[in-house]
Amino acid sequence: MEKKLPLYSKLLILEMRRLIFRYQTHTKEAYPMTHQYKMMLFLLLITPHILIGQIENQVRDDNPGLFKNQRLYHTPPKPLFKGRSHNLDFITNIPDDSVLTATLFFKTNFMAYYQEFSLKGTQGLYQFTYEPKTYPGTHLQYYFVIETDKNIHGCPINDQGELTPVDKLLIDPIQYFKQQSRLNR
Repeated sequence: MEKKLPLYSKLLILEMRRLIFRYQTHTKEAYPMTHQYKMMLFLLLITPHILIGQIENQVRDDNPGLFKNQRLYHTPPKPLFKGRSHNLDFITNIPDDSVLTATLFFKTNFMAYYQEFSLKGTQGLYQFTYEPKTYPGTHLQYYFVIETDKNIHGCPINDQGELTPVDKLLIDPIQYFKQQSRLNR
């Protein structure tokens, strides 16, 4: 089975064949093909293949920080405003009947230690509502752990596969929207 080449590769090959044909059929004085010209053609043909190879290596990476190895998913809410309640959502593809415990570890910059909150999930969604009046602070730190019969899963994890708490700054909504209006001008 013949491998299909992208259009730009086909055009480069045709152009190179045309130049070689001119070079072979005419005298060297009429169409000189210098060393620099040959190198430029070589680089134009090889560069796309090098780039494609690098992209394939990144896609096939066995890094534990990538989604394919995780059972828990979480995207921190953006932005987190001071004085407003926020939902911290965690999603899993682990069946509800397999989950023994689902725990959120949470603290603000005014707390010395993490507090443990047991969460109940529905169809893989686990939710914690942060109330600023109950837990005052200017920074939030949290992470989530699910225990099953065979494993313990945590979220979020870094590129080394270690559990790393989310650290978010609570910002003033007035200042945030003033800044957004300046940026949109």
